[in-house]
Amino acid sequence: MHAIMREPLAMRYWSSRPHSTLAETERWVESMIPVDPAMSDDFIVTLNGALIGKLGTWKLPEIGFLIAPAYWGHGYASEALEVFIERRRELGSGELIADVDPRNLASLRLLRRHGFVETGRVAGTWQVGEEMCDSVYLRIELRRPA
Repeated sequence: MHAIMREPLAMRYWSSRPHSTLAETERWVESMIPVDPAMSDDFIVTLNGALIGKLGTWKLPEIGFLIAPAYWGHGYASEALEVFIERRRELGSGELIADVDPRNLASLRLLRRHGFVETGRVAGTWQVGEEMCDSVYLRIELRRPA
């Protein structure tokens, strides 16, 4: 994960600046381990045994994902998101939500393709380093009609 999280391009729309040390990424990964599975559902995304990213919910129901730029545009995030949505459906989750920087057009397209709909926009919601970022909020209903 550190190879991804230290890369400025990969971290452009993440909620923190690129990680400058391995210890910083280790702390981030370790923070995901002891959480209650009823509150969190995070996964490492792999391809042929190689780590290419992360997708899941640090705090349900908010989803997030981070894929190495070398793998953007190949459908891997889409495949992981599809599996994750079905997993959460099977586990009985009612919804998933996302908070996306409006400049992150690829993530917005990905979420919309999978059924997420925009529920609102707010300016100045995140400060990452010296930059103030905005948010587009999206939601998908997971319960199937009766």
